[in-house]
This record gives sequence, structure tokens and C-alpha cells, in this order.
Amino acid sequence: MNQLKEVVNAVLEQQKLQLAPSTYDARKNYLKHLVEHGDYLGIQVPCQKLYDSYVARAVTPDLRFQLLHAVRLVDREAGTKALTPEGKLYNEPKLPSASESEEVFRNIAFPVDDCRIDTGHLIRRAESEMAYLHLSSSTRWQYMQAWRELYTFLYLSRSTVFMRESCNAFVEDNTQKHEDGSLNEWKRKIRRRSVCVLLEVADTGCFQWKLFLSKKICCSDDTMESLRQQYLTFLQTKNFEKKTIALYDYAFRSFIKGAGVTDVSGLRELQTAQIQSLLVFLSERLCLNSRGTVFPIIRQILSYLYTAGFIPTDFSGMILTPAYKKTHLRPYITASDEKKLFRAMEEAPLRTKAMMRLGLRLGLRDIDICCLRFSQIDWKNDQIILEQEKTGVTIYLPLLEDVGNAIMDYILNERPTEAKKNPYVFVRRQAPYKKLESMYMVCSKLFERAEIQTVNRDSCGVHVCRYTLTHKLLLNKIPHQVITDVLGHVSKESDKPYLSMEEQMLKECPLDFSLIGQKYWEEGDGFV
Repeated sequence: MNQLKEVVNAVLEQQKLQLAPSTYDARKNYLKHLVEHGDYLGIQVPCQKLYDSYVARAVTPDLRFQLLHAVRLVDREAGTKALTPEGKLYNEPKLPSASESEEVFRNIAFPVDDCRIDTGHLIRRAESEMAYLHLSSSTRWQYMQAWRELYTFLYLSRSTVFMRESCNAFVEDNTQKHEDGSLNEWKRKIRRRSVCVLLEVADTGCFQWKLFLSKKICCSDDTMESLRQQYLTFLQTKNFEKKTIALYDYAFRSFIKGAGVTDVSGLRELQTAQIQSLLVFLSERLCLNSRGTVFPIIRQILSYLYTAGFIPTDFSGMILTPAYKKTHLRPYITASDEKKLFRAMEEAPLRTKAMMRLGLRLGLRDIDICCLRFSQIDWKNDQIILEQEKTGVTIYLPLLEDVGNAIMDYILNERPTEAKKNPYVFVRRQAPYKKLESMYMVCSKLFERAEIQTVNRDSCGVHVCRYTLTHKLLLNKIPHQVITDVLGHVSKESDKPYLSMEEQMLKECPLDFSLIGQKYWEEGDGFV
């Protein structure tokens, strides 16, 4: 008797004890066909080739399900660790239970040494350590799924014993898959983060929420990475902010990739054709506005490299900033679209409703809404007193009834209770419960849902709300000084860009065409 028949007989003995007679007969039939298919192929041992060929015979979804289940039973009994046509294990390794892991850690001291315990126990410990964050069910599922992927990776590597090197190998494997285009970016990130959480738990026995920032390496060559770090240090000596340095770093890495340079010696042989390839590379990936930002930085990078002696010629003159005609007309939404926006807000989350009302009704900037503190809201006197982040000027605004109600509704019914010690009003929905850095996504998604089309040019940021309020004030002939005070401008010069929305006034300014083409004489020989 061949090995395949022995495995199938063992499976049938188990199934006979677990299934009803009719179900057992059906299962026996599919397993019998698997053996017959093996005889047809000349295969007497359970293997991946046999499974793939057998499942491929299915012509209906129901039949495919039955064949997959039959193969799953044989794979589990034979221990072949075979993969489904979708690339998943027929039988994924089972994680230990929470109670089993708790028992193991009673005799374990942290940090956990390599090869000391099974990785599954650390996964259960990490799961319990993250419970205090009160993550959403979908987020918890994503973490657990990533840990299962890690456990399966270790299982296929023949050992699920915890080793830091094996965990890092899993991260590198996913990075390579992402670069090959076979793995989505968000999956790569969640798997990397899950491993970072696991390693922290292995070192400390607990987990404190933090961002695990990855070191962005532009090239595998050490000399090129050393040059990049040297350039970043140079930027720091110029007292650039972190976000500015990050932008310059992005431009530097784009330059290296676009020019096709792999090491420092390649920079010394940089050719004009490579600069042209760089321009094509950037133009294909950046919009016109972004090119206007990145190209001048590339020009500065080339000048820096030439001055430092890394490139033979100063190619900065080849990088021309693209012509970009900036319109001075400020976008705003019409009265009818504003009504649509308010209707859409009724079905939006409470945080969205409160933040949008602050923008539409009071004209606050994005950063001032995100940085609004509880201490800046005077509930007794119905006013908001805040120091503007942009100008540093303190403004006093009325706390309108609908705005105040929306804020209070959010605080009482939607704001996470875990953020009760956070001084900022608007915080993230998930851990870490810190203030929002921007409400652009909040506003743009609402605009998209309400199908809002702005006047003058396409825009969906929070400043559209500010412009819309200004447009309404101008239509009602509110004095400019009042508008200046409402917007919190330091001087009237800041109001000039907004005057383009006062259409009726602008119509009175242009000269008519009556004098065009006319000729007339004055005293003397002059001809005018």
C-alpha cells in the first residue's frame, strides 16, 4: 500500500468518528477520488503537485470547496505544509491559547533570550499588552493577522522558536515583496510595525505606544548613504525645520534614483544625459505644482555636490523651475453648495461636523482648529479666545450656538475617553490619541461626499471655508476693518488677495474701451 493510501485511510478513520454517516460517505468519495487521481498521475506520496492538480479539476465553486477541504485533511495528516492556489497554507499553525502563554511567562524574565520560548507565546503577550489602547476591532484584526503571517513564515522556516534574527528576516522578506510589487504598502507597514511591537515586548515585557520610524536608505552602497547623512547634517546646521529637512531628503533620494547613481564614484562620472533622465523621472511622478517645489531643491543639491567636489560639473543650470501661472482668484463655494455641505455634515462624524462649523462659520485656519484647546473656549461668555498659530495675534470670536453645540456634542458623545487628559479638543479616533496635525482629509472627504465644486479653481482644503466666509461678508458690504478683525489679519495688506472675490467692486474699476483706437491732436507737432 502506498503512502497516499495510508494517509487517506488514517483520515477516514478520524472522520468516521466525527461525522454523520451521510456526510462521511460524501467525504470518503472525495478522498477516494484523490487517491485515484494520484494513481492516474503516478504519484503515491502526498505532495504539492498532487494537490494542485486535484483542485484544478473543480468546475464549480461548490466542488472546489469540497476538493480543497479534502486536500486540507490529507495535508494536515501528512504534514506536507502545502499551499493553496492563492498561496496560503492549507493548515496554518495554531497559536497557543492566552492561558497557556500566561502560564509560560510566570517563569520567564525579561528581556527574553533568543531560542527561549515559542514566538506564539510572545504574540499572545503582545496582544494583551496592547489591550489598554482600546483599538478598533479592525485594527486589532490587522495586528493579529500580521502576527499570524509572521508565525506562518517561521513555521515554513522549520522553527517557530523566537529569534530576533528570524523576525527581522520576515521584515526584510516583506520589504523585498513590496519592492517587487507583490505586496501592498499598507500590508508591509502593518507587518513591520507588528514585528516592532513584538520585539519591544520581548525586551521589556510591555508596550508603550510610539511611532516606529524606519531609516530611509537611498542606496545599499555604504558610501552613498554616508554622503546622504553628511548632506542631512549640513541641512541641520542651517537650522532647517524637520519637515523641511524631510523634503530635502526626499529630493536627494529622488535625485539618486532618477539619475541612476549607485555609489559615490558614479557621481564623479555624472553625465548630462543622466540629468535629463532625472528630469523625465521627476516629471512623470510629480504634478506641476510639486515640480515647482522640488526642482529648486534639486538645483541646490547639485550646487552642494559640485562645491563639495562630488560631481565634476555644476549641472544646477540645467534644472529650470517650470513655469507655473499662479492664479490670484481665491476659491469659494456658492450658497447652494454650502447648503449641500451642511446637509452632508448631518450624516458625518461629530468631529467632522464640529471642525467644519469652526471653518465655515468662524473662518478659522486649519492649524488653529487642530490646535484648539479646552482652555480657549469660554463657555460662560460664549466666546473663543485663541492665539493664532500663524501670526501669534490673539483674536476674540463669538461662540455661535450651532458651533458650540457641535463641539459639545463631539466632546460628550464621540471624543475618546482615553484622551481625557489631552488639552486639545480634537484628537485622533485611534491610539495614539493626540491632536490632529491637519484636517485636510476631514474637509476633502466631506467635499467629495457632498459633490462640492468650488468657484474660480478646484480646491478642497479648509481655506476654502475661510474664503467662503470672506466672500459672504463682502457680499453683505461688511467694512473691511471688520473682515480684517474676523480673519485675524495683522494688517490690511493681508486682505488684498481676498479682494478678488468682491466682484461688483472689481467691475467698477476697469476703464471702458471708448478711447481704444482713437487719435487726436494736441498743440504742437506731437501726435498722440
